[in-house]
Amino acid sequence: MCQADCRKNSRKAEGHFGSDLSYGIPSAIFLTAGKGAERPFVSRILSPGQTGVMDRSCQCHDLFDCLQNEGKSFVCRIKNNTTPECIKEYTVNPGSHIFYDTLVRPGAPAV
Repeated sequence: MCQADCRKNSRKAEGHFGSDLSYGIPSAIFLTAGKGAERPFVSRILSPGQTGVMDRSCQCHDLFDCLQNEGKSFVCRIKNNTTPECIKEYTVNPGSHIFYDTLVRPGAPAV
């Protein structure tokens, strides 16, 4: 792994990777100049039948709608200030590593 040169006048590139978690190998790689956003590549990296695991930097309600319309599944850590609307809460077995399971509509971030 190489650390990017953080000087102002240096040329930079950022890699956006889709990895197969079962095998630990990249399945797609996209390069952008400097600090490019990952969101535009999520739909291209993720295929129907796969489940994407994304960090909260990818949280965008329009992106979520787009992925669902394309039949793609995903798990995304959401930002702390997001106010979810609970649609359905599922039971959790005591002693399980899962402590909370619910279907939510992310809603708008709290102001």
